[in-house]
Amino acid sequence: MSRILSLVGVTIVVAGVMAPRSALSQATADDHAADGHSHANAPVSCTTLASPPWMGLPELDREQIAALRLEMSALNTPEAARAAGFNPVLGDIPGMGVHYVNMLRNMDGVHIDAPDHLMFSTIDGQEQLVGAAYAFIDAPDTDEPVPFQSDLATWHDHPQFADQGRTLHMLHIWFVPSSNGPFAGLNFWLPYRTAGIEPPSSCWMADPADAERIQTVSFALVPPRQPAAADRFAERQAARGDMLSALDAAARAVDHDAWVAAADRFLSDLNDAERTAVQQLLGVLNDAQMSTAQREEIRN
Repeated sequence: MSRILSLVGVTIVVAGVMAPRSALSQATADDHAADGHSHANAPVSCTTLASPPWMGLPELDREQIAALRLEMSALNTPEAARAAGFNPVLGDIPGMGVHYVNMLRNMDGVHIDAPDHLMFSTIDGQEQLVGAAYAFIDAPDTDEPVPFQSDLATWHDHPQFADQGRTLHMLHIWFVPSSNGPFAGLNFWLPYRTAGIEPPSSCWMADPADAERIQTVSFALVPPRQPAAADRFAERQAARGDMLSALDAAARAVDHDAWVAAADRFLSDLNDAERTAVQQLLGVLNDAQMSTAQREEIRN
């Protein structure tokens, strides 16, 4: 069975998750609102699985991730990635960064030392390598083994972007601290770091209300893509300077109550259009990080 993932297919995937006002995203947002929480980013141990070297993982997994990170360090700039055959697809996806796709690697299955994607995100004003991903097309109940021992490492998939009876499977690996561990579909720390704001404590993700607040603030920090809208967003964020500074200071002090107060103040300042866009984007991207079986369980 073919494992080839075409560039067209990848483009469609990214285009789909970056269209928050589409019918798909509205339905997804409604599903999550009815369900009450996200299933795609379960909390992990904040002491052993929040940052490399991911001490809560089996030793073999830690060794494999460390080796992969070292191997990919030679490709830690966009220029080096392009020279090695990785090319950017569409742009920055909140919680993931920019996917750089190597088409040749998609043709020979899953290999632990040869990921199909590299992920870059802007941190401290520079595009930095933050993770990698494996991708292939197969039946929803694929027998392709996950190349890690941990139960946290599972394929998520995109059935709408493959031919009938098959689906696009993916697995992310993070090289940087992650809100939901090394294999999370979404890393909610990336928008904070791109905005130059300290992410909140990973330990706060264990509380559902805090996790929802953290995710909403994260995506509220993401500027829209349209130039005119991005300019208006920049003006509003500049006017919110005190709010953003309060978020940063509370996170650096690991002051939960102060951070909640700062987050609630910031979120209450969002207008209706901003609030709707954030919720729809959260809905569609969280849905995109689940497996077909997880979606069916929620919707049945």
